[in-house]
Amino acid sequence: VTERSARSEPGEMDDDTPQGYGWFAEAHNLQEGEKANVVLGEDFHTNEVELLNLNDELLKVIEDGGELMFKGGPDDEAVLCTERTTYAVTRVETSNTLLLFQPPGGLPTKVRLPDGTVDDIDADADDHDDRDPTVTPLPKRRKTDDDATGADGDGDGDGPPSTPAEAINRAVKDGVPLGEDGLKDIVSFAQASSHLEVVKCEPRLGPMWERLRQRPHAYAGPEREAEEEEAPVGDDEKNGAADADADGEDRTRARGIEEEDLVENTQASRAEIVHALAAGPAFRDPTNGDRWRGIDEAYADHVLDLLLVTAKALGMSLDAVDEAAVTTAMAKDDPPTPAPVTRFVLREYAEAHAGAHPGSAEESAEESLPGGLWKIDAKKVCRAKASRMLEGSKAAAAGRLRLGDFLADWSGRCDEELRSACTRDLLKGLALIEKGASGKDEDALVRVFRDVDLPKQPRDRFRAIFALKPRWQMDELDAYVAATSDETVEAQLLKYTRVSQPTTDAVPVYSKR
Repeated sequence: VTERSARSEPGEMDDDTPQGYGWFAEAHNLQEGEKANVVLGEDFHTNEVELLNLNDELLKVIEDGGELMFKGGPDDEAVLCTERTTYAVTRVETSNTLLLFQPPGGLPTKVRLPDGTVDDIDADADDHDDRDPTVTPLPKRRKTDDDATGADGDGDGDGPPSTPAEAINRAVKDGVPLGEDGLKDIVSFAQASSHLEVVKCEPRLGPMWERLRQRPHAYAGPEREAEEEEAPVGDDEKNGAADADADGEDRTRARGIEEEDLVENTQASRAEIVHALAAGPAFRDPTNGDRWRGIDEAYADHVLDLLLVTAKALGMSLDAVDEAAVTTAMAKDDPPTPAPVTRFVLREYAEAHAGAHPGSAEESAEESLPGGLWKIDAKKVCRAKASRMLEGSKAAAAGRLRLGDFLADWSGRCDEELRSACTRDLLKGLALIEKGASGKDEDALVRVFRDVDLPKQPRDRFRAIFALKPRWQMDELDAYVAATSDETVEAQLLKYTRVSQPTTDAVPVYSKR
């Protein structure tokens, strides 16, 4: 019984110990070709061990003293997060039972981290011996003659070994218990029939944004803030906040969520969460303890209109909007617009001029930066306006909205400098456009179907796509399919769709697989 994949630390070994057989042969002093008994330990059937298969990147995190954190609620699929990356966790069953072994001295209860500090592996362990940072409990074994006489050979005594190499050397010196047949007894302490594997995945930020969109955390303007101050506290608010924090502050009216709360309760790494918050729609509210608040969609649309009007009132072209000037002017309006909200809207719907160096999303989320010049993106502004119009249209929801009527209404609501962007192609990913009875383009029917409303997971997304319509052409489908960190668009199409093409010159049609 040998194990070849692991290498032990260098230690004093007998010359005839087989080299390359790892800690298993060394710890049990097994010679090449030697037979041994595999026996089940006393607690074999009660010990529960979960095995986790780590890739090189995760192993490096542990070796460097980093942190791995499992995240997820009772009804969630667990993820494993490092400081910067998120991994999906899956259980892989094995057809054979896997017997687990450990060094005769057991596993260490303490470990020295790279920074020199000592950490308890099991904080609830009964053994509080802190004489050495690598304390390892001694195994239960038969007493040898040396044990009975109290001899210790090299003077080490019965104290715990201080290093893994010492534990192996001591096991070799003391000997391994023998069975009735005279062969060594190699004890298995547990078994496993499965292990956990991880694969890099997209951060699961949906629940975080859902929390930030809820009242009272979503910022929807000063008027809404005043209304909520005067309104009685609802049951949801009472249940969702503690009566008082550690300083005795009343929390039933707390607006915004602490960053640590979001990091702890979101299935994503800290870096991914902070980056997403900085990109928005969210901002730190200095009037509420710098907690993070979401930005109400309707309010952001209102701020966009205000920004365009303010820029023009200040004599600016929409191709050269001065961030500092419009931010200051809108903050002085009555009612005022918070500077972080103005900056978010500007970055969402405009592009910085070359050399303007306006700062990253993360930097602008932390502090007010001297802004540069920005060019309003006509397509982004007009697309946002179309999305709002379709969302509130009963005719579009039923698929009865004429394309000609919508295009006219849509362009009329957009700024004159931007109207040229109001085209049929810009509606891809917002609505399906199907032929009308006359076959004319203006009589085509518009049905609202927004890609942002679809599930993020490919399997669920394709299920929603085919629930709306069973057969799709690629020019319709491509707006709703996007590559993920572990699946390309082509891989998703092969996995979730079936392609039919009656003739070589026919347009391929995709249906549910």
